[in-house]
Amino acid sequence: MILTGLDLLFLEVNDLEESIAFYHERLGFDLESVTLEAEPPMATLRAGRLKVMLAQVPITMVRRGRGVHFFFGVTDVDAYYERLKNHNVEVTFPSDEGWGGRFISVEDPDRYRLFFVRWYGQNGHG
Repeated sequence: MILTGLDLLFLEVNDLEESIAFYHERLGFDLESVTLEAEPPMATLRAGRLKVMLAQVPITMVRRGRGVHFFFGVTDVDAYYERLKNHNVEVTFPSDEGWGGRFISVEDPDRYRLFFVRWYGQNGHG
């Protein structure tokens, strides 16, 4: 068996419309489909080769996203930072870290932590 990489993120969310707006309109992911009649209601988005599926599964009294961090590669961290700021996304200032890249981070509406990184050695930094 050979692992080929991460193909899909499947996230349970409290409010599908809010999450679609965040990922598609604010972060710039491509929206592929929305099936509100499904049980649970779902949406599929794409970020490069990675497919992101959102399923509306409301919960109460529990904080989603604890201990889970997602890293997305970007070609230019600083340009993406500016895009997010222009879309009123609360985002950390670009930072170079000793663990291997320059990154920014945001929290989605369900408090999943998303990192957008340019790894050192990828034509630019490091």
